[in-house]
Amino acid sequence: MTTPAQPDLPRESTRTILFQFILFPLGIVVVGVGIFLLFGMLASEEHSNREYLQDISQGSRQRRWQAAYQLSQSIDRGEAQRDPQLASEVARLYTEAKNDDPQVRRYLASVLGKLQHKPSVPLLIEGLNDEDLQSRIYTMMALGQIGDRRAVAPLISYATHEDPGLRKTAVFVLGELGDPAARPALVRAVADEATDVRWNAVIALSRFNDPASLPVLREMLERKNLDGVVGMTEAQKEEAMIVAMAPYLRIGGAEARPLLQSIAEKDPNLGVKAAAMEALRGSKSERDYSVSVQ
Repeated sequence: MTTPAQPDLPRESTRTILFQFILFPLGIVVVGVGIFLLFGMLASEEHSNREYLQDISQGSRQRRWQAAYQLSQSIDRGEAQRDPQLASEVARLYTEAKNDDPQVRRYLASVLGKLQHKPSVPLLIEGLNDEDLQSRIYTMMALGQIGDRRAVAPLISYATHEDPGLRKTAVFVLGELGDPAARPALVRAVADEATDVRWNAVIALSRFNDPASLPVLREMLERKNLDGVVGMTEAQKEEAMIVAMAPYLRIGGAEARPLLQSIAEKDPNLGVKAAAMEALRGSKSERDYSVSVQ
């Protein structure tokens, strides 16, 4: 099953973006960098945030998305404290970009997420209706970064969307938001026909310590199941196993230990064996990724 390319998520944090085979990021296709390499080099000199905003507002079509991309890569939450008007100006440009190149809107959504700008939540919720699917994905991830539970209801509606990439992103972000109101939607998504949707849903559900997540977590830990997933690389299989270990052990308790012990003793990959041993010792922190099946 093919899902749309999705924005890149950092390995140790779900607070930035989406979606290779492993949890959100999660490694996901680095869309911005690919576009950057495909359509031309950006100016090599450094720009200030204000210069990027000016380029987004007044630059050529190509320069606008390039400036939005560069801003999304350079910004951090501290910028909002150093420049109190920055986030509101980004929100204004995000609104004005509704009929512009979708790439501009995607990267501005990413900026708003990184700035955790709560006043932009209604704008981003409206952005969930954008025609461009990638823009919706970026918007969902931004809402997850901001952490405002006003996004829960609209995201629940996306958990059953016809597009598996949108479903996957929605259940991932619902897990990030941690609102119990999302639990029924996550339980339904555990039975999704798309593997990456199902796995993202079960990781999200496991954050509620829900025993309903155990069967699919076990599925992620058994190589015979992973070997049956079309298009999954060995590295992705190993990552999926590592991601599932801590929540499986936390929820399953003593009954979960034999499977982890077997992996620690018999798995062919040294990294997976080491991760299982760490999980059994209780010394391995849980890792949050989004799973993406290509």
